[in-house]
Amino acid sequence: MPSIVLLLSDKRSGSTMFQDEICRHPAVQTVPYSPHSNLETHWWLMAAVLLRRPDQLFSAGQAYSGYGSPANARAYMVDLLARCVPDFQPPEDARALVFEGWEALCRTYARPVFFEKSPQFIANWAALSLILEWMQATGFDVKIVTMVRNPHGTLYSAAALFGTDPGERQYGWLELSRNLLAFEQMLPEGKLLRVRYEDLVQEPAEGFAAICRFIGIGPDPRVGSGTHAKSSGKWKQDGSYTLQLDPAVQQIARHFGYSSADLANPQGAAAGGERKPLRRRSPRLHANRLRDRLVQPALLRLRSAFGRKPAKDDSLR
Repeated sequence: MPSIVLLLSDKRSGSTMFQDEICRHPAVQTVPYSPHSNLETHWWLMAAVLLRRPDQLFSAGQAYSGYGSPANARAYMVDLLARCVPDFQPPEDARALVFEGWEALCRTYARPVFFEKSPQFIANWAALSLILEWMQATGFDVKIVTMVRNPHGTLYSAAALFGTDPGERQYGWLELSRNLLAFEQMLPEGKLLRVRYEDLVQEPAEGFAAICRFIGIGPDPRVGSGTHAKSSGKWKQDGSYTLQLDPAVQQIARHFGYSSADLANPQGAAAGGERKPLRRRSPRLHANRLRDRLVQPALLRLRSAFGRKPAKDDSLR
């Protein structure tokens, strides 16, 4: 039976590495194009915005603003479908577009396995609840892989790339981890596999072979061949990273199998726990957000209005 595999993880937790490796398997496909980075569809978060789900169901109780508006979310969704399922005619009804459009993607790319990862989902229960709703209605065999990473590794990587404050972002990690645990409890038996990033990069052949068996495909030696563990412990050597995790964060991390030693920060202990910024927020990041909310949706609407058929190598990114 064709199957759909969804990877749920935080940002900066190895999801792109996972996607690159699992898609080395000839049985696994992902979308060939997305208006978002790293071939992430954002489908269920776009759906939550388009369907105007209550603010309380989004991260921190605030509706996701990354697309700018529900109309922009629809523009992104229609563009994705036009590029990936060109014969599909998007219905005007928003709910029909969400569920029928996703099923069209699944029918096209489950040959026999369609893989999807969008780290934005796990922070927003509005997206997770729609995934659960779809899983109850679809005829596809759906498997969920959840991937966790030592919060220090995630927070350090996010600070280095996005300029976020690790001390503040640890509570975002806490929120999405609670979402993850609740979501896992609601899945039918046999639908869930949880993996740890550190285990996967240390023993990639064994780890990805187990993932392939869970998905229902034979292991392939190419899957996992491109992994490395170079970045898993960088936070321990950086003297500017001095964060000591909040006890509430440590509680959930220990539930995921991380020991007290794994969660101890030697740099923080030496510096008395003082936090120092790794870098300031990037002006490029601010510019990208403006592009995603304003410029790119306008271009997508223009392209749709004029019926332009983009070339395969044409991209707004």
